[in-house]
Amino acid sequence: MTKTCLTSAGLLVVMGFLSALSFAETKYEVIPGAIRITREGSNARICRIDAKALYAIESFDKSALIVSNAGYVNAKDLNKCPAAGVIHVSQISGKLGVLSDINLSKRIYVALDFVTVQPYSWLATVARIGSTKNLVSLNGTYKVGMSLDELRTHAFGGSGGAGTSVISPSGRYVAPSGEMTCAEDSYPGVWDIAENKRVITDQSSCSALFLGR
Repeated sequence: MTKTCLTSAGLLVVMGFLSALSFAETKYEVIPGAIRITREGSNARICRIDAKALYAIESFDKSALIVSNAGYVNAKDLNKCPAAGVIHVSQISGKLGVLSDINLSKRIYVALDFVTVQPYSWLATVARIGSTKNLVSLNGTYKVGMSLDELRTHAFGGSGGAGTSVISPSGRYVAPSGEMTCAEDSYPGVWDIAENKRVITDQSSCSALFLGR
């Protein structure tokens, strides 16, 4: 009997394929002072925003569009433009690193700070919107008061930046490096925010954490 294991990468491919079947693809493009939104089968819309956008990257749950190191726009506001007028760009604290993912319904975000550059390595802050207090204290998190040398010993690799991290739709789990892998030897792995611990389980169960609410 052949056993099939769906990896996190494979799961995302399947999810993307199913989404494409159900919904017309939406594309976001930064233009001066605005975001251009294009959906298949409809005319492009221009949404003016009140702060400069560097890029336009959807959050994992599609509740927000990340537009800069600290800035994001509520997707519901984008759906109302241009009738809504100029759309406000909200900000996380500028004291943190790059906004990497955000879940507006659960009011949680992840920011990544780089601590080495050759190669780049990162530490994560998982916090509630409006706060900079880390909800997690596991290895791989940015810990206030710890020396830079100590922090570097717990950093993780990866591309970093906007759209890298993944917060589950439930707001309980986070994959700070974007790798939704719960194997015992994975690092930093997947974190259970509520329990402040790593999740160790098989890949199928791990992938399921990022599907439902």
